[in-house]
Amino acid sequence: MTVLMAIAVLTCIAALIITLYLTKAEDPNYGTKRSITNLSFVYLIILPILIVVIVGIWWLF
Repeated sequence: MTVLMAIAVLTCIAALIITLYLTKAEDPNYGTKRSITNLSFVYLIILPILIVVIVGIWWLF
């Protein structure tokens, strides 16, 4: 359980650092269509993969 908590904390810290780094630059070409495309990518591709990885790690421990 401690290992999973450590993985969760490290993931959150990495996500925070990456998010802060990416929000510094402003993209003038970013619009509503690109926003919807990016959100669709997150929900349709990355989220299911993330769920499978989390369940796999949970199953191993």
